[in-house]
Amino acid sequence: MGLVRSLSIGTSSLIAHQKRMDVISNNLANANTIGYKSSRMTFAEQFSQTYRHGTGPSSNTQNGIGGVDPLQYGLGVKVGSTQMNMGQGIIESTDRPLDMAINGSGFFIYNDNGTQKYSRAGAVKQDREGYLVDSNSGAFLSGYNVQTDSTGKANKTDAGDNILDKKISNIRIKPSTISLPKQTTNIEMNGNLDSAMKTTDLPRPTTVKIFDQNGAAHDLTINISKAAAPNQFTLSGSIDGKTVTLSATTIEFNPEGTLKTPLNLTVTAANLNTALGNSAFNSTAPKNLDIRLADPNNLTSGSMTQFAGATTATIASQDGYQAGNLLSTEVDSTGKILGSFSNGKTEVLAQAVLANFVNPEGLLKQGGNFYIGSPNSGEAIYGNAVENFASTRVIGRSLEQSNVEMTEQFTDMISTQRAYEAASRTITVSDQMPVSYTHLRAHETKANLVCRLLLE
Repeated sequence: MGLVRSLSIGTSSLIAHQKRMDVISNNLANANTIGYKSSRMTFAEQFSQTYRHGTGPSSNTQNGIGGVDPLQYGLGVKVGSTQMNMGQGIIESTDRPLDMAINGSGFFIYNDNGTQKYSRAGAVKQDREGYLVDSNSGAFLSGYNVQTDSTGKANKTDAGDNILDKKISNIRIKPSTISLPKQTTNIEMNGNLDSAMKTTDLPRPTTVKIFDQNGAAHDLTINISKAAAPNQFTLSGSIDGKTVTLSATTIEFNPEGTLKTPLNLTVTAANLNTALGNSAFNSTAPKNLDIRLADPNNLTSGSMTQFAGATTATIASQDGYQAGNLLSTEVDSTGKILGSFSNGKTEVLAQAVLANFVNPEGLLKQGGNFYIGSPNSGEAIYGNAVENFASTRVIGRSLEQSNVEMTEQFTDMISTQRAYEAASRTITVSDQMPVSYTHLRAHETKANLVCRLLLE
């Protein structure tokens, strides 16, 4: 039985080290697989056969005996576990706008034919219907889409930013996506009016293009003339050469040159429509045109002034724009997908959501760079990079490479090979030992042979 046991022990070692070689081979095979996490195998000894449990020392220290240790024979080795190394892989630039890499913890979420799967691979492309999908399998990338009204128009904040619908679904950016026009509602005027300006001087005109609710451009002109009263100027306005009514026609400066009153002017949308003879400007909000002349918190910088020197007063900015076509997309550190449009605007189009796990090493590999949850991985915790997972960043135009360390794998391969050869040698020697034993027994007497068998 002893020889049979040594054969079994050697066999268990061959099997265990062959499986370890399988793990090493798989790691090396996936050295260039994006998002791949390497695995390692650990061994555990087989159950030991106990021949003697051992005894404690005699209580009689004068004439007794000391304790005797247990007598056990090991029965070989077995696979203890395989563990994934979830360490960060190298992030390499690809210069593809929709490629994404995770720097930190977390996984991208994919919908693969109705099954939610997780992956560190962010090689994403857009299909013909505008859905963002895994370039390998076609699984849909999941996240937040833009919230829309009943007409399909994007809902916006007061600042004009798109609002994301905080419901996880397949991300879709339609090829026909456009940036909707915005009616001009705010204008800023600043610059200097020469304190030496006379009533006989020509008016100072300043013109800017503003946009109506459909994105059509109109020329708004403000004319500034010196009034007869000290520190006062008169204003008049026109749109496309037609007179419009301003909320005030006179502005007054303090003696030291800062603006006294008013700090703002208003042109109602109704007045703009009256001047144009149509309803180009939406007046239902009401959406008046506010013209800021001075910052109440800083009357000298970015405001209208009356100092000695050249007249530089001008309309500096307006917040309207025409419709724009989608030119390109980028991904920011929070996973938001930003669209750049031909009207110069950048808008949020969607956001990739990440999933985190208490025990990511407990996930089950599904092939194709995908994982699914297991009883020991814990439930998925959903959130966004930076916003919810503070130490995690999404890197656009990049992919995370495999974290396989090839030097380590080759070292493990050598040690595994040596152990496999040693196990093979124990089997060979064990196989040869009965042959020599039988040869020796042939020269023994029958009585000695019987005695030997009994002793065995």
